[in-house]
Amino acid sequence: MGSCHVFRAADVVGKKWSIPVLQEVALNGDKGFNEMFLRLGKISPKVLSQRLKQLEKEGIVEKDIFTNSMPVRTSYKLTQKGRALSKVLDSLKQWSLAYSKEKANCGSIACVDCPLY
Repeated sequence: MGSCHVFRAADVVGKKWSIPVLQEVALNGDKGFNEMFLRLGKISPKVLSQRLKQLEKEGIVEKDIFTNSMPVRTSYKLTQKGRALSKVLDSLKQWSLAYSKEKANCGSIACVDCPLY
């Protein structure tokens, strides 16, 4: 199972908070860690940091550190691999909406902005 690409992908995105963190990086990563932490609301700083580090290690997220400002500022952005994964997750969302008995009004909003979140 260790070499199965489906299980490997599921291991990356299947951890709690991975998908919302990925969406936050796509939408607000340029605003830095604190802004993402505030928007995600229910996540602890430790878990946010762990997910960002894992996504960075996987080559999905890229971290920029700006040392020329005080305090030092960070920002995050999706890599090409991350943008491709984001498209897959959007397709998964559309699939779920198409076959769900509960018709949510997701549109293009991020999961953390959903009233069901």
